Amino acid sequence: MSDRTVHADHRLVRSGGVRRAAVTSVVAVVASGGLVTLAGATGAQLLKATVKPYSGILENAEHHTLYALSSEQSGRLHCGATCTPIWFPWLVRSSVTTVSLGAGVAGKIGFVKRTATTKQVTFNSYPVYAFSGDSGPGQVNGQGIAADGGTWYLVNATAGSSSKTLKTGAN
Repeated sequence: MSDRTVHADHRLVRSGGVRRAAVTSVVAVVASGGLVTLAGATGAQLLKATVKPYSGILENAEHHTLYALSSEQSGRLHCGATCTPIWFPWLVRSSVTTVSLGAGVAGKIGFVKRTATTKQVTFNSYPVYAFSGDSGPGQVNGQGIAADGGTWYLVNATAGSSSKTLKTGAN
């Protein structure tokens, strides 16, 4: 297992009422056998959570909030080399065929290929990511950030279709 340190700023800048990400502090990511996860991630599991003021949002087994980019519907990847140091794709090994869903999670799971040995988990056809600006569990600092050809939103864990997947407001 090797550590890769990525320099990224977690400041959110308001511009015209929209939050934007800027780049300069330090985040550590662990790369292991072609699988990139937040340090300590235990498995491919999706859970339903409440992080005030948002209820019914998607998180991983380590309770890190997951996000989707509005422009990536239908698994079209727009988050590439300049984006992934800030928005961490939720990756699994290519051999993984299922993801465990916790109580109340209702979406359709899929995958989109990232490398020869990894694929990214999708939820209702949206690839899912963790945000470097969330320094730990129970944070939602990436909500509403306009970047990377779209807007980053929390994922609605109870959405049964792609049209209801993005959490555009608090509830």
